[in-house]
Amino acid sequence: MTDDPDTKAIREGELWGRQAGQRAAHSARMSMPAWRKAIEHTGIGNGTSVLDLACGSGEFCAEATKAGARATGIDISEAMIALARGTAPQAEFRVWPLGPLPWEDGTFDVVTAFNALFFAADPEAAFAEAVRVSRDHVVVCDWHPDDASDILVIARAIRGPSGRRRARTPEPHEKLTIDIPVEHPDENSMLHSLLSAGSIQRLIESEGEENVAEKIRVVTEPFRTADGGYRFANRYLMSIFRKNEIPRK
Repeated sequence: MTDDPDTKAIREGELWGRQAGQRAAHSARMSMPAWRKAIEHTGIGNGTSVLDLACGSGEFCAEATKAGARATGIDISEAMIALARGTAPQAEFRVWPLGPLPWEDGTFDVVTAFNALFFAADPEAAFAEAVRVSRDHVVVCDWHPDDASDILVIARAIRGPSGRRRARTPEPHEKLTIDIPVEHPDENSMLHSLLSAGSIQRLIESEGEENVAEKIRVVTEPFRTADGGYRFANRYLMSIFRKNEIPRK
């Protein structure tokens, strides 16, 4: 398979889009604590223009519009964008990869990237584009680099290291550590959530869904609760940048 960045991006979008509805139903709102912090700490409200990078099925854009913002989202997955248009009908969505963006400098008050930049072929260039099209705030939210999140531990045990990396960024205006607990009431819900991830879809291609599901059952057994559900403890690190504070190269 070619290493061409555009081809790899299209492939990534196809993998994450395979179970887009399943993903939206079981995992889409996982990041709600981070979304609320981003809205609060950047002052998103009436008339704020917001761009969400790798927006998935559009739930953050829906929260931003509820706060009064004019929201736009991009994602490489056509299936995710189709869902997003139903999730946040007042927002605008485009099928678009991370990288060069089709907007002029300073188009949006706030640009957000929730677990997004590591999908880019060049995470630093994707961050630079986020800064370019922002007027003020840029929010970058990733898995916490120092506190191991259960979902990442599980994913690595199932499919090995992802090979992705965080964007190297300047020192932010503000850093926030955010707890992201994930609970599933039963095994079926947990499996639907984990099997819908694009990285797991890639593994299913080579090993088959039932074999991968059995791996998941074994790896997640320590996280099973007394009532038969599952609880995963996770943490994000949110970095909030102010455009006028970012050093110019």
